[in-house]
Amino acid sequence: MTNRIQRLLFVLAASFLLAFGISGAQAQEDARPPFVFAVDGLWPTLDPVIGISTTGGRVHTNIFDTLVRRNYDEDPEGNTLVPGLAESWERTSPTVWTLTLREGVLFHNGEEMTSEDVAFSLSAERLWGEEPMAPRGSNFARGLVRVEATGPYTVELETEFPDATFIARLTTAIGFVLPKAYYEEVGTDAFGQAPIGTGPYQLTEFDPSERAVAVAFDEYWGEPAPFSQVTWLVVPEFSTRLAGLASGQYDLIINVPIDQQDVVASTPGVKLLVNQVGNYPMFAFNTLTVDGMDDNPLQDANLRKAMVAAIDMNEITEALWDGQTFTPTPFNFPEYGDYYDAEREAAIGYDRAQAEAYLDASDYNGETLIWHVVRGFFDNYETAAEFMIEEWRDLGINVEMRILDNFALAYERPFHLLNMSMSSEFTGDPYRPLWLDWGPSSSRVTASHRTWEPSEAFLEAGERFERAEEFEERNAAYLDLVAAWEDVTPGMYLWRNLQTFAMREDLDWTPGNTQVTVFDARFVDPQS
Repeated sequence: MTNRIQRLLFVLAASFLLAFGISGAQAQEDARPPFVFAVDGLWPTLDPVIGISTTGGRVHTNIFDTLVRRNYDEDPEGNTLVPGLAESWERTSPTVWTLTLREGVLFHNGEEMTSEDVAFSLSAERLWGEEPMAPRGSNFARGLVRVEATGPYTVELETEFPDATFIARLTTAIGFVLPKAYYEEVGTDAFGQAPIGTGPYQLTEFDPSERAVAVAFDEYWGEPAPFSQVTWLVVPEFSTRLAGLASGQYDLIINVPIDQQDVVASTPGVKLLVNQVGNYPMFAFNTLTVDGMDDNPLQDANLRKAMVAAIDMNEITEALWDGQTFTPTPFNFPEYGDYYDAEREAAIGYDRAQAEAYLDASDYNGETLIWHVVRGFFDNYETAAEFMIEEWRDLGINVEMRILDNFALAYERPFHLLNMSMSSEFTGDPYRPLWLDWGPSSSRVTASHRTWEPSEAFLEAGERFERAEEFEERNAAYLDLVAAWEDVTPGMYLWRNLQTFAMREDLDWTPGNTQVTVFDARFVDPQS
């Protein structure tokens, strides 16, 4: 029987079971309970690189495994690395990492994972070549020049320059291992609709407008999955999600508005979970003169600095979030581990007199600045923006907020400010949120909605940071990189994002301070 026929039979069998409402685990009279997670949305594809997103992250790590993991199950900030599909790793030369893979790991179609699958998953063809299948991975794969399967269970990764921290990027979406033969056979789009991974759950149904369903994969290499089946059910309205949780229809729901937290906490049989995650809502200043914005007032750094200095963001954050989170010093985040300095203050903090001085030094003549904000994308964002607009008006700066239905509309010029968020959780150091997300290969610089051009000082410090070997050298370059960013002031960070859940009272599940939701034995007490 050919592999193609085997795969077709596999898909047909899953479809048959689903048509009768029976999962593979249930068909074997699995004693484990099913689990229903009511979410506000699902990403259109489950290819874990093309689908990098908050909504995608709620599913990916249940279907796939990364080569290396961050230890969120033991440390809420996940600041150390532990083995995943790579049993071990070794830096065998200044520019080469050698991975040793776990043996006997099976994909959901029954085929064994080998080094060829790993090499394909990290290949130029898929991630970092001239026309890769999943171009969103190119930024995370920055610096890779060779990926080679050197044995059935060994892989060499070569980087352009000595990169002591490259291994941490294997905890990101590029570290998920996909089956080479199946991916090449069905193609990128089809894979995203019917993915196969090595994770604790095997996808059996996916309609991004309605639901994703995955059953326990009993050949999983790790501890058995605690649930027979996990369903991610799209329920856009919070009131409907809460009603379903209270009635026992759902086990877990996402995104509890702050003004509803007391209601949830007092609902019988329900408990509230609020935790900070490695994500920071912010806005970018459009500092450019592209696409008809030749007279853009925000070319002037003094105007940008005046706008930052005019806002008491700590007070706004406290008022909106009631002490549940905080406003960070730019790029000084707890999840940075040794790079985090709780005493460091922002170069431009709240100072009304300084704001007036910056404004007086600028060429601003009262022009209206347009702020594009995506409707409801971040809790409390629009309310915070209203407060800020009033503060700017008092200073003499006119800002108009335009609330739009999606990012495609928000990215259309003209705009002077653009809402967004920046994730900081993927590498456990400043590399991703500071250099990858603001550096020369970032969307802030290359996309159609680009908002700045890095300064020479920023680029020089970033290249030093990227190539530094020792912590002291990296830390010094990181501080120079932050200083160069603050000197330009291309944006403003608002607060550390909160993730809120409500769940049934007897459920013992811990998410860690990550946007990823995982329902395996590391995070779920099977007795709950």
